Amino acid sequence: MAIEQIKAMQPSAPPERLQHEDSAVKWALWVGLGYLVMFGTIGVIAAVKFMIPDLFYSVQWMSWSRIRPAHVQGMIFGWLLPIYMSLFYYMVPRLCGTKLYSEKLGKATSIVWGIGILIATYCLLNPSNTTNLFLVTKGKEYEEYPIVSNIFLLVGWVMLMWNLCNTFARRTYTQMYAALWYVMGCLLWTAFVYVIGNWPSQLFSTDGVGGFSGLNDANINWFYGHSVVGLIATPGGLGIAYYFLPKAANSPLYSHKLSLIGFWTLGAIYIWNGAHHMIYGPIPYWLQTVATIFSFLLFIPVLSVVTNFFGTIRGEWHQLRTNVPLKFIIAGTVFYFLVSSQGSFQALRSLSAVVHFTDYIIGHSHMALFGTFTFYAYAGVYYAIPRAFKKPLYSEGMADWHFWLSFLGFIVFSAALWVGGYAQGQMWNDPNIPFIETVNFMKPFWHARAGGGAAMLIGMYLFVWNMYKTATVPAPPATEDEIRVAEGRGAAAQANA
Repeated sequence: MAIEQIKAMQPSAPPERLQHEDSAVKWALWVGLGYLVMFGTIGVIAAVKFMIPDLFYSVQWMSWSRIRPAHVQGMIFGWLLPIYMSLFYYMVPRLCGTKLYSEKLGKATSIVWGIGILIATYCLLNPSNTTNLFLVTKGKEYEEYPIVSNIFLLVGWVMLMWNLCNTFARRTYTQMYAALWYVMGCLLWTAFVYVIGNWPSQLFSTDGVGGFSGLNDANINWFYGHSVVGLIATPGGLGIAYYFLPKAANSPLYSHKLSLIGFWTLGAIYIWNGAHHMIYGPIPYWLQTVATIFSFLLFIPVLSVVTNFFGTIRGEWHQLRTNVPLKFIIAGTVFYFLVSSQGSFQALRSLSAVVHFTDYIIGHSHMALFGTFTFYAYAGVYYAIPRAFKKPLYSEGMADWHFWLSFLGFIVFSAALWVGGYAQGQMWNDPNIPFIETVNFMKPFWHARAGGGAAMLIGMYLFVWNMYKTATVPAPPATEDEIRVAEGRGAAAQANA
């Protein structure tokens, strides 16, 4: 069945083998890698500040309240989305059987996006005493970026959509592979979600409060905050995994139909989940209940993905010993199942009453954006970038170290927050326990969190250095077979040729 699906996706007359320039791939890659190092470092500093609150005390722009939003939004919009762009530039032309519509437009998009992130980060770290509505930061979760940077990011995303949609329109393959559905969904849903979440309500204020206020503001904020993960990071990350998993495993996708079930149910169900962030809040009780029900319905797309990915590598599990992209995708898929299960059960009122506002939630959110989608992005980069530069990866050993530092570091990081955060919530619910005792109780867990984060950061440095050396060390052009041999999969590639 899988072979028939693959044949159906091919054009009736195979085109001449395309030579992709991939310059847009490389430009977006450097933007993403630069911000990965920058915001990853800021994140570890934020974790250390839980143990040493006076760290950088005299440096105002390094205060915790400034670096925390810079880290969170920087890792989403400065690292994940540029690296998504890079991998989309690689995937979409190959899935469509045509060249990218405009390499120059792709490079310009990376410049515009990079400038937008830089402006936003500067404004967050150096808030100015101004009434200029384009420069003030918005004090809302995931919405802190000022309007001027929102404009840069919106223009950049429109440029990306124009480039990829025109590439898609010129496709020579008639049937859309699963990854294309997720990429197109990511493009459209990101534009929709970002505009709603960052609507410049200050500009349309007539009462001094803003265009959105009160419950409406809270509902819009958490529709946006939750959809940043579910309708931006999720479809983009799954599209990357759907493309690179069969490529890395050298095995056909288990079920194309199952991938479409996951795609359409994701789009239909996820938009209802944001209100579960406001359980016991001043919102209608029925809305809380609907959010809880739809949170559990998310098991439909999640199980579709997990079943499809594990089915794809059936008989290929032995490759996990040496195949770094495959390691990241499978580990990310396990984390995807775990984080989705956590999210569903956290929507229950009984559990939300314990863990809401605790460090447990921090561990949960990091499992989505780091444990799942950053792992998928790592896998895509390890597979695509050597081929974009037409040379083997600089160091397979360094890549393996990167995986284990990321995987084990994140296990320590997240387990400390889950265990400590749940106990923290139980203590908060006991009126006889002074708040300061809960702070002292969390100290060893915060030490473990910082240690795990440091390991993750070292892995990031190794990853970026490996990519830099891959790009810059002189080497003769390598073929696909030569790259696979260097990756330790030459025998498997020849056996399936």
